[in-house]
Amino acid sequence: MCGRQDGGGGGSSVRSLEARRVPLKRAAMALHSPQYIFGDFSPDEFNQFFVTPRSSVELPPYSGTVLCGTEAADELPDELLETVTLIHKPVSLQPRGLINKGNWCYINATLQALVACPPMYHLMKFIPVYSKAQRPCTSTPMIDSFVRLMNEFTNMPVPPKPRQALGDKIMRDIRPGAAFEPTYIYRLLTVIKSSLSEKGRQEDAEEYLGFILNGLHEEMLNLKKLLSPNNEKLTVSNGPKSHLVNEEEQEEQGEGSEDEWEQVGPRNKTSVTRQADFVQTPITGIFGGHIRSVVYQQSSKESATLQPFFTLQLDIQSDKIRTVQDALESLVARESVQGYTTKTKQEVEISRRVTLEKLPPVLVLHLKRFVYEKTGGCQKLIKNIEYPVDLEISKELLSPGVKNKNFKCHRTYRLFAVVYHHGNSATGGHYTTDVFQIGLNGWLRIDDQTVKVITQYQVVKPTAERTAYLLYYRRVDLL
Repeated sequence: MCGRQDGGGGGSSVRSLEARRVPLKRAAMALHSPQYIFGDFSPDEFNQFFVTPRSSVELPPYSGTVLCGTEAADELPDELLETVTLIHKPVSLQPRGLINKGNWCYINATLQALVACPPMYHLMKFIPVYSKAQRPCTSTPMIDSFVRLMNEFTNMPVPPKPRQALGDKIMRDIRPGAAFEPTYIYRLLTVIKSSLSEKGRQEDAEEYLGFILNGLHEEMLNLKKLLSPNNEKLTVSNGPKSHLVNEEEQEEQGEGSEDEWEQVGPRNKTSVTRQADFVQTPITGIFGGHIRSVVYQQSSKESATLQPFFTLQLDIQSDKIRTVQDALESLVARESVQGYTTKTKQEVEISRRVTLEKLPPVLVLHLKRFVYEKTGGCQKLIKNIEYPVDLEISKELLSPGVKNKNFKCHRTYRLFAVVYHHGNSATGGHYTTDVFQIGLNGWLRIDDQTVKVITQYQVVKPTAERTAYLLYYRRVDLL
């Protein structure tokens, strides 16, 4: 089960407080300082001080000098992000399982998919590794942790010759490296404030992916602000938080906003387009796409809003949706919007359509299996959704202005990772991941610390015990 961990440690917690005063000082600093520092904690200490509810563990008062003040933090080199070139070349890594002593399967499954993503791996390998002695404190805890994670993996030794049993397809053996426990990754949930660390809530692999990508993006934005302190646009975060645009915010922008312009589309139709200031970081360069949401109202110009995304949310509730292609077509279908009123409180009939404005190099599709009910409950959709290894985004899904600018190779993707949710419940279950391994030229199934070779058919084959939840695709022209 991958429900919420209730924490551990009973009578031994108070006994060890005095003996662990130095790391507890670090813990207090991590929780209360504007900058972050990591101490060395054993898994039991980490559970005791970070997972156990605060009221059950009494932290000693911290009275020492705060070494990680805002001005004292050691930043990454100023020019680092300015010299990043995203590399999409596949790399053959020796797989390693991740030890799960708590309820971290949703994190472990996500980490394995990100390690299998070549541009993500190369980006983190580009950033230098610093020891605690070199950088005792940091303003980029998430970047530091993922640099450390990627450096846990090394190039895979030359695989042995294929073995073949009579009547079987050729299968290669693979020797995984030693499994390890990435406690420094788990620690981020508490060091960086997140609702994911709240006691009693259900963990979700898609929500955790958003936490990671937005967190990395925000840290890189902050580094960019250090490079360009007078650039006001960098104060705007373009982290793809949501696909919905607040109507009140749209009204506040009003006519003539610098983020608004009139655009002439097909058949000389004009539309007013709104767009936030999109500040690029290497993370948006890998995962960031844009959708165009157009509102149609009779006797008015079309109103369009460009919205960024890291994961493309696909509603699969309809009985008509049986494949990923069905879900994509449903995403861009024109729909009526009920209860829309003007500034004068007059109700008007409008419709809305979403199209894809910009496709990212790595496209993550989120099959929305968890449906929230009006009563506050949540149900899981067990239905099977077919998904291809090679996915072509048809021109009909694209915005009118970009349809003819995207060649087929820019719209074709290949699957490289699938995160599954096991179980029938929306409030529990388990997560595993299948990843494509370039050295093996085949697929691996990773369940926490267990790694085994599987066939491509096993990746796309529907089963009752698990359902695909997140599909990770890479653009074929970048393979």
